[in-house]
Amino acid sequence: MWTLLHGFTGSPESYTRIVRHLGIEGRALIPSLTGHGDDWRSRAAGSFEGEVTRLLALHSEVERPRLLCGYSLGARVALGLLCRAPELFDAALLIGLHPGLDSPTAREERRALDARRARLLRERGLAAFITEWEALPLFASQRGLPTDLLDEQRGHRLAHDPEGLARSLEVLGLAEMPDYRLAMASLKVPITLLTGSLDPKFSKMANELAGQNVHIRAQRVDGVGHNVLLEAPSNVATALAAMAELAQR
Repeated sequence: MWTLLHGFTGSPESYTRIVRHLGIEGRALIPSLTGHGDDWRSRAAGSFEGEVTRLLALHSEVERPRLLCGYSLGARVALGLLCRAPELFDAALLIGLHPGLDSPTAREERRALDARRARLLRERGLAAFITEWEALPLFASQRGLPTDLLDEQRGHRLAHDPEGLARSLEVLGLAEMPDYRLAMASLKVPITLLTGSLDPKFSKMANELAGQNVHIRAQRVDGVGHNVLLEAPSNVATALAAMAELAQR
């Protein structure tokens, strides 16, 4: 059984191409994360660890092999699941992972940035926020993608509730996430950290994390940036298939 976790401003539909490519319709658990979807209030967690607890509860009857994938925010939450309950998972693919901030100064700086973003959502609305979000240098590599693909992504983003996304920043933002580096170094679950070659910051972090644990490996996809899920879905599907094969050995 596959568990697939989307990124910030994403949705379960972010995995549609992957699911079709793998032919796993009906065999994938793709929950909306806190703050995402028009029904977010009915399942909102009050903290990052609360979100981990909420998602772990969904795995009580998931059949093996249990395969976990997350992109960006989803990768951070997935790492929380792995560190809390590694026995529940047989393999994981984490795309564009940040393992957590390791200094109080960095944490306060990020909290202030996310507070500004939350204010933008509440004061100027979703469209203004999405325009600013899509202009971040982190996503520059997407500007050469087909217009229909970008329009589809923007449509999914604009379907959210601005208050929900603001709440996501306050609950699941990088400043609210524990620093999982130490716990990650001792994990025995096979983990692949997937990044794009045009995303040097996250590729460097992936290499550093892989160097600290023999069960973790870093893999790069040439010619794409941070959102490998959007920019190279076939590569993600191939990596997931490889993880499934590894888990069944």
